[in-house]
Amino acid sequence: MKAYLEKHLTTRWAGRGDICHEEQMDSTNRRAKEMGRSGAPHGSLAVCDVQTAGRGRMQRTWETPAHQALTQTMVLRPQLRLDQAPLITLGAAVASAQAIEDVCPDLHVGIKWPNDGIINGKKVFGILSEMAVVDGKLDFVAPGVGINVNQTSFDGELKEKATSMKLERPAEMGDIDLKALMCAYLTRMEKVVDALEVSGFDGIAQEYLRRSVTLNQKVQVIGAQETFIATAKAIDEEGALIVVDENGTERRVLCGDVSVRGLMGYC
Repeated sequence: MKAYLEKHLTTRWAGRGDICHEEQMDSTNRRAKEMGRSGAPHGSLAVCDVQTAGRGRMQRTWETPAHQALTQTMVLRPQLRLDQAPLITLGAAVASAQAIEDVCPDLHVGIKWPNDGIINGKKVFGILSEMAVVDGKLDFVAPGVGINVNQTSFDGELKEKATSMKLERPAEMGDIDLKALMCAYLTRMEKVVDALEVSGFDGIAQEYLRRSVTLNQKVQVIGAQETFIATAKAIDEEGALIVVDENGTERRVLCGDVSVRGLMGYC
């Protein structure tokens, strides 16, 4: 992976810092956070072929079969305020969707707020972003992205909720190159982070909003203290979802606090 990136990447900083690539890791997020705390520069990367203890938001597990998924986490030190940190998750969703379409132009990827990639109503990628704060300022953000690439089946409840890039294409088209997808993601992520630093959410808003499968839909908002039904109306400048509940009250939903589900299926 490292040799491929060195040969094919045209980025300025994404994938140009420290690169930790191993056959197996328990969690790329855990490794990236270690790298961040040790001073790894902006754009560093932890990537593996098999992840044994991956997790998603709300403490969910993330299945990563050998050599069938792209599992990686970057170390980012963006010029953003602490309250803008959640925008990195939205940006990673945009970059992941664009990268998938760069490699497979026949696919169309939607985004379920804040961090899930959707193809034909099923989840193709998920993102878990974690961060470190020093003296009240953002030190680094570690957005972990898991993309289902070459899986041909899913077990249990995932069968109805998950898909892969390969499953969404004609069988005769064969496997998708994980290294090419990694390269496409890094290229797209560099542009996304640069745009966020210059313009905040406005820098990615058009692309994120056009892919949204959440806005203008009725959703169930599931939090630690309450669950309620609402209609998703907008996303604010810090990446929060603005909803209107059944009493007509506008409410602000933070991505780290709740799970948002569609009323008619996964989306």
